[in-house]
Formats: sequence, structure tokens, C-alpha cells
Amino acid sequence: MKLTRLVFTCLAATAGLAATAGLWAAGLTANAAPGHQDTPALRVAVYDCTSQPQVRPAGFYIFCDGSRTLVKLSWSSWNLSEAAGTGVDYTDLCPSCVQGKWQHQDVVVVLWRPVPVAHHAGQYRYSEMTLLYPVTGKTQTITLPSY
Repeated sequence: MKLTRLVFTCLAATAGLAATAGLWAAGLTANAAPGHQDTPALRVAVYDCTSQPQVRPAGFYIFCDGSRTLVKLSWSSWNLSEAAGTGVDYTDLCPSCVQGKWQHQDVVVVLWRPVPVAHHAGQYRYSEMTLLYPVTGKTQTITLPSY
């Protein structure tokens, strides 16, 4: 019963994000002028620790020191307004320990709020990440750095 409520909560949260971002993305696609040869195609990515754009990555470091990472990512959607997928969140609970103490949790990942990438016409990066944990029902929203 709790899992069913959580799924509906996650879907409602994702729908809310999609509605908000969808209005913004509609403005992006309206300005894209796809019929013109010289207009760059709009692209959206999440940027990694080395400032490289990643589209539908299989893994993603939340902290660049490796103490928190998302692995086994599988994306159900990836578009100009948001990306949604599932995976496993690995967190080192003792980063100062030699071997560390790792915790892992299943997670639903939602990337949203695309913003233009400086000096790259037609390219956008997701600036927000929301993590939803089905087992605990907790959520966390992270503002992604622009590097």
C-alpha cells in the first residue's frame, strides 16, 4: 500500500515538474525554427564533473570526489523539459575512512529546469536534480553546478 502511494506521489511530482518545465520548453521549441538550415538543433544534457555533456548516462557522480554516485541508470524519458529514470544511489557514509562505508538505495531520478549553456548556441543543461527514494518515501532536490 505504501509503495502504491509513493508511486502516485512520484508521478504527481514528475507531472508537476513536467508541466512547469513544459511551458518553458514550449517557448524553446517555438523559437527553434526547425525549417532553417543555419539554426542549431536544440539539445539538453547533464554536465559531469569534467564539464562534459552527458545524455542518458549510465552513471553520474553527484559529488566529484566519488563519495556519492548514481549507477545502473535507466532513462524512461529525456527531452527539452525533463529527464526521468531509475537507478541506484551509492553514498560513502565515511569518506575519511580508508575503505569507506557504503550505503545503496534504489532511486527515481528527475532532471529538470534546463538552462542555456554559455557560448554554445542551442545547447541546454539540466540545472536541477530531484531524487525520490521509493523505500523510504524521501525526496531530495539538488541544484547542479555549472562547472
